[in-house]
Amino acid sequence: MEPSWLLYLGIAAGPFVQEDAAVLAAATLSASKPQHFPTIFIVILIGLILSDVWKYWIGWAALKNPHARAFAEKKHVANLQDKVQRHLFFTLLGARFLPLARVPAYVACGYFNVSYVRYCLFIAFTATLYTIIIFTLCHYLGKAVGDKLEVIMPVAALTLIAIFGSLIWWRKRRAAEGKDPLED
Repeated sequence: MEPSWLLYLGIAAGPFVQEDAAVLAAATLSASKPQHFPTIFIVILIGLILSDVWKYWIGWAALKNPHARAFAEKKHVANLQDKVQRHLFFTLLGARFLPLARVPAYVACGYFNVSYVRYCLFIAFTATLYTIIIFTLCHYLGKAVGDKLEVIMPVAALTLIAIFGSLIWWRKRRAAEGKDPLED
C-alpha cells in the first residue's frame, strides 16, 4: 500500500481521537514500511503537537467564568498553580507519559495562566521525545519479530486500551457504590 495524502491526513488526525493509539499505529506502519519513516514520523508529530496545543485554551476560557475565577483564587489552587508554573517542564513531561493525565495537565496550564509560548515549546519537546521512544521501540521490535509486528502491535494496543478502559469502568463503578476505588 503506497501512502497517499488521505493516509497522511488520517495519521495527522489520529491524535485528536486517541494519542497513544495513533502514535503506536503510525510507528507500526513506519516499522513495516521503513521507506516511509521520515514522512510518517513528521506527520504524526505535527498531529500530536496540534492536538495538544489547543487544550490550553480550554483552561484559559474557564477563567472567564466567575465561579472558576473564584475557585482559582483559593489557597490550595493558588499553591498548585505556583507548583505547575515553577515545574512546568516536569509537569508536562510527566503528563506526556501518564495516560489520562495529559488533558487535565494541559487544561490546567491554561487555567493557571502559564506562558503559552513556554507551554507550546515544552509540548513540542515532550511530543518529540515520546514519538522518538515509541518509533524506536516499534522499529526494534519490528526487527526482532519481523512480519508478525503488524499483528502484535495492534493486539498490544487493544490490550492496553482494554486494561485502561476496565480500570476506568471499575473506578467509576466503585465510586457510584460510594466506595473508595483504591481500597481493597
